[in-house]
Formats: sequence, C-alpha cells, structure tokens
Amino acid sequence: MSRARFAFAAHPDAIGDLRELPSEMRDLALLELQNLVHGSDDCLPLKGRLAGYHKVYVDPSVSYRMVIQFRPAPPTSTHKREIYLVAAGSRKDYAVYRSAHLRTSPQQDAEAPSATEARVQAARARSPRAVAQPAAVPATHPAAAPPTPVASRRAPQR
Repeated sequence: MSRARFAFAAHPDAIGDLRELPSEMRDLALLELQNLVHGSDDCLPLKGRLAGYHKVYVDPSVSYRMVIQFRPAPPTSTHKREIYLVAAGSRKDYAVYRSAHLRTSPQQDAEAPSATEARVQAARARSPRAVAQPAAVPATHPAAAPPTPVASRRAPQR
C-alpha cells in the first residue's frame, strides 16, 4: 500500500459517531477515510455555516455522510496537512450537518444570544438613569400656572 499523504485526526464525538453507524456503513466510512488519507479527493466542499469543511458520501445510496476538514497538521507530525473528521452519520433531517455545526462553533452559539433573547434582556434591563432617581416621585401640579402663549403656525400675510 502507498504511503499516507495526510495525517488523520478526529473530534472525540466523531469516533463515537463511527461506532454508532451500522456495521456495513462503518466499514464503508473507514474505507473512505483510508482513501482520503492516501490522497483521494472524493469529497465536496460545504457552503454556509460549514464553509471550509467537506462532505464525504459513505454509501452508494448517499444516505450516510461524513464531514471533514483539511487543516495543517501539528508540528510533531510527519505530514504537512491532516484530515480532521468532525462528524459521521445519517443525512436524514441533516443530522450529520447539525452535529458538525455544533462541534465546530459552540462558542459562537454560547456567546451570541439570539435576537429574541437580546430583546428580552434589554426589556428587563433598567436604565442607569432610572437608578439615580427615587423610585416613587409624587406628581405635583402647579396650583395656578399661567398659560404659556402658543406661537401661531400661520404664515404672516403680505
């Protein structure tokens, strides 16, 4: 067999994904990973939230997929680049892509609240000016305030 062209690494949960695949799908997935490590370019780039990652078809009916990333290998590796397995699983209901998205960007989801959450937080927040004022200010009306003259809105006639 030829020398591997790429190193291999996997997200810890992706190893679990491989174990959970049906045995025939797992065998096909491992064969695809072996082909990729040896230089096969049988994968397609993903778009949108998973831009920079690639999908690999596992079975002939394309019901199962893997999501991988080509990235620089660690300095201790004998290879310059590695194939990083992010997720493996069924394409049904985009499950494999959701798993990959959650594994690749959880810090974005935790840090960036949704627009609805942001509105709720803003509605619950108190104005810093409200803290400086007393909580209940009795409304006082001037006893007999003289009426203020209102300027006419009519244009002067010529």
